[in-house]
Amino acid sequence: MQFRYALGSIVRERRLANGLQLRELASLSHISYSFLSEVERGVKEASSSVIDGIANGLGIEPYDLILETGYRMATGDELDTRQLDWANQYQDLVATS
Repeated sequence: MQFRYALGSIVRERRLANGLQLRELASLSHISYSFLSEVERGVKEASSSVIDGIANGLGIEPYDLILETGYRMATGDELDTRQLDWANQYQDLVATS
């Protein structure tokens, strides 16, 4: 799985879990509606500033979004979002690789 597809699916899942419409998250993220739609569908790559804006719009840290994306790419699984200790989950993943 490519980074942009994994990131896009996570952004969509998080947006829906937060009860946000695409236009709402775009506004909160300070990016255009059409660009956010393309990021969610994996059509466009998101720069670090776009990832930062999306994370802020979702109310999470940018590194959480990036780590969750990396975890999904590495395992194909969803990260347990009930645990906020991403560093330990990532360290466990690296240790088993």
